[in-house]
Amino acid sequence: MVRKLTIYHVLEPFLSRPYDKLHLADISREIKEPHPTVRQWLNALENKGVLIKGHQGRLTLYFLNLENPNIIDHLAISEKNKLIKECEKLVVLGELIGYIHKTLNENAKALIFGSAAQSFNAANDVDLLIAGKTDTKSIQGFAKRLNKEIHIIQVSNLEKVSRALKNEIIKKHLLINGSEDFVRWMIWQQMR
Repeated sequence: MVRKLTIYHVLEPFLSRPYDKLHLADISREIKEPHPTVRQWLNALENKGVLIKGHQGRLTLYFLNLENPNIIDHLAISEKNKLIKECEKLVVLGELIGYIHKTLNENAKALIFGSAAQSFNAANDVDLLIAGKTDTKSIQGFAKRLNKEIHIIQVSNLEKVSRALKNEIIKKHLLINGSEDFVRWMIWQQMR
């Protein structure tokens, strides 16, 4: 089971660049894993039809197979794996995420984006997007106890998010709740 979840670690670079073709060395460097291990994971995901391998000159490049009927599920697992790893590294982030999970209304979706998604400790504040109804004052109060100012952008649904904000979110994000909906929105957002 651990091996099957670990393989999704190799998809993390694609989460911020779903349309890019990435080279083994770039993926390996970004996820800080050795080339042979990364190559095995990439080949396994290619065999499952999650990734497509292509060539540009002598370079071998990998890109997401957006035609795979389960691509959303594979990427949502990778997103959750990324969130869990970040929360295990930083207890404070884990506490904030746990509180947000408890506070969100049933159908609300939430994600952290911007500098806090990239380096929570180094960030001066936390940018949080919430799609749906939720008590934002409670979340802001909890964040103050963690000595982090939180900026909440609340929209009724993801369609209300501007294109510029969508592009920023795609580059740096940690999905908290509603992973499959967010992944679907991020992958196909540029096609609209």
